[in-house]
Amino acid sequence: MERDSVKDLLYVLSRFGLFWAINVFGVIMGKTAVLGVVGSFIPRLRLYDNDELLSLLSCIIPAIMFILLFADDAKRHTAYRAYRPLFVSCVMLGTGIIYYIPAVVAGYLTEELAVEAITQIYFTSYWLSFISEKLEVYALLGAIFWVALCILTYVIARKIYLHKFEKGEYAYEVDPY
Repeated sequence: MERDSVKDLLYVLSRFGLFWAINVFGVIMGKTAVLGVVGSFIPRLRLYDNDELLSLLSCIIPAIMFILLFADDAKRHTAYRAYRPLFVSCVMLGTGIIYYIPAVVAGYLTEELAVEAITQIYFTSYWLSFISEKLEVYALLGAIFWVALCILTYVIARKIYLHKFEKGEYAYEVDPY
């Protein structure tokens, strides 16, 4: 029982850390690689003037990474017969709530540099600002989008891999620990 608790804690902490790291990586890649490469090769997009489009293109990088991560989670959980969508959903909901907290805090800060730094955290969600220009709104929508993407990827990948296991393409493994 204790070993399962430690595994669960490590899973929670790793997914929390990866969620933040992937989002920050998406911001960095969007501001550098996407802006530099796509903005240079396709100047008609005017990425230097259009933050919403740059944000949407920057959103693709973390989306691919989240899809790969949670599809792999579903595959491993299926292989070890440890499929727990409720646990994964709760972990991701908690992570999304914690990810959203800085957006709420930014509304109470007076220092512009701190507010700008917090705003940059949510750059990959800025494309949702067409709904509302308020940081709290598009950050909330972005957090919901990321959490839903992770959970849906996990459930869909589970169904795909379960189908492959039933057809005999994969075999179940026994957890050695």
